[in-house]
Amino acid sequence: MSVWKKLAISCLVLIMTVSVNDCLLAQRFNDSSVGISLLSKRELVQYDLDRVWWGQATVDPQRDKIVHLSLDEINLYALSTAGIITAFNNETGKKLWATQLGRGNNISYPPVSNSKYVFITVGMKLYSINRLNGEIDWELQLPGSASTSPTADEDSIYVGTLNGRVYAWDLKRLKELSNESKLPAWRESAIRWTYQTGDKVTTPPVVTNRTLLFASQDGSLYSVTLNDRQLTFQFETDAPISASLAENEKSVFLASEDQNLYCLNILNGIVRWRIRTSFPLLKPVTVLDDEVYLSSRKKGIFQLSATTGQEQWWQPLGSSFVSLSPTRLYATDEIGNLLVLSRTDGAVLSAVPLRKFQIKLMNERTDRIFCASESGLVMCLRQSDLPFPIRFKHQDRYPILPEIAPEVSSTAGDSAAAPADANPEQ
Repeated sequence: MSVWKKLAISCLVLIMTVSVNDCLLAQRFNDSSVGISLLSKRELVQYDLDRVWWGQATVDPQRDKIVHLSLDEINLYALSTAGIITAFNNETGKKLWATQLGRGNNISYPPVSNSKYVFITVGMKLYSINRLNGEIDWELQLPGSASTSPTADEDSIYVGTLNGRVYAWDLKRLKELSNESKLPAWRESAIRWTYQTGDKVTTPPVVTNRTLLFASQDGSLYSVTLNDRQLTFQFETDAPISASLAENEKSVFLASEDQNLYCLNILNGIVRWRIRTSFPLLKPVTVLDDEVYLSSRKKGIFQLSATTGQEQWWQPLGSSFVSLSPTRLYATDEIGNLLVLSRTDGAVLSAVPLRKFQIKLMNERTDRIFCASESGLVMCLRQSDLPFPIRFKHQDRYPILPEIAPEVSSTAGDSAAAPADANPEQ
């Protein structure tokens, strides 16, 4: 064999080796959480879904991952283990800002907001962030470790702690102290009141017009007045309460580890109805319209009547509530797929392979489906025939949209403007 032939064969082998290595590297990249690919719009059509937008949250892919998604009327927030919060416009997907909180790797809980600020507990600190630009307004060293997300209205923020104490903080006073550089030394002057329960508080408090409701691992639900923490009622169960509370205008829904779901009069705590299950209730209950959704990883998802507690249907493949539309319920299954269920009878219509989008928001506000991978890829989906969001709760908190004038047909010589892209891809 000539020298040239040997050289040509060696070059060919080298090229093939490099190509194979590149393919294997690409495959490993695509199989990792960093290399997740989006389902194409053509693939989504078979599930009667459309992608509204997608975006990338700020994370360090080598040591960081997304752990929480949270939604308000304007924004979607993604929070990472390193304490980085990224805000997106929840309708367009525009990335608005990203802010680092603390040194990272502290226990954190999903963010909450009022009309101006976003509040997050990270470790022993409570942060207030400007909702529009992401600037930290103030930070507070808490007297004890937070045990759940806070709850905020326009005047106060309520924080439950591991030692069972609930704090009501005056937001105006906290801002004044921060401006005067008096935090945390003077923080006591910003406490409106505290309330001590028998064990840690692991569910976010619920604010009504005149009361605050919160549950404890001591098995009790407490209702106290907002102004002076006077006890309006206390309801006791036979086991700890770990699942978040749900409420509508007249009732509060309490899921206990004693295997009972209680529907109580929100004003006085009188039991409207109670159902007993065959499993401890650890997952949040969702109440929308006149429907209650109760779920368990092993036992499936149930639809109940909010008025009577009567079971409407049961789907054993469901695991967690995700979103609701006029005709469908979206839920996860045990391995992380997105199930599309009939809202009428719970029948499985399809299963969307979204296992690599491990974080799926339980959306009680709108019909939109929000999910994220641990590497920070965030996606919003919608039912194909629902171009505008359907809002279930807090209608009064949404911005008032201007009325749209009817279209005027273009005359000859006028250039018609191209319609805006309804599905921006960044």
